[in-house]
Amino acid sequence: MKKLVTFKDIDDARKILDLPDSASMEDIKNIHRKLMLKYHPDIHHDSDVKNAYEEKTKEINHAYKIIMNYCAKYPISFNRDRVREVEEGERIEDHLRRFYGGWVTKEE
Repeated sequence: MKKLVTFKDIDDARKILDLPDSASMEDIKNIHRKLMLKYHPDIHHDSDVKNAYEEKTKEINHAYKIIMNYCAKYPISFNRDRVREVEEGERIEDHLRRFYGGWVTKEE
C-alpha cells in the first residue's frame, strides 16, 4: 500500500527545491533544472564533493517527484466560468486557502 503524501511531505519538498508558496509548473521545472545543473555529480570531479552532490541530487529528485505527483493529481477546471475567473486574476493560492485550510501559508 502506498504511503499517503502529507502536507509536511509536500512542504519539505517545496523547501528542498526552494520553491515559493505558489509556483507554476514552468517555475517548478525551471527551478529543478537549475538545481540539477548546480548539484549534478558529473560536474564535480573531487570524490568527496561528488559523493555529497550525488546525495543532494537524490534529495532534489525525490522532492521534485513528490511535488510533481501532487501537481499531477491536482484537479484543473476547464469550465468556462472557472477559466474566466483565472483570466480575471484569481490566483491558485486563494483557491488552496479556501479548500485546503491555508496550507500554502508559512507556519512560523
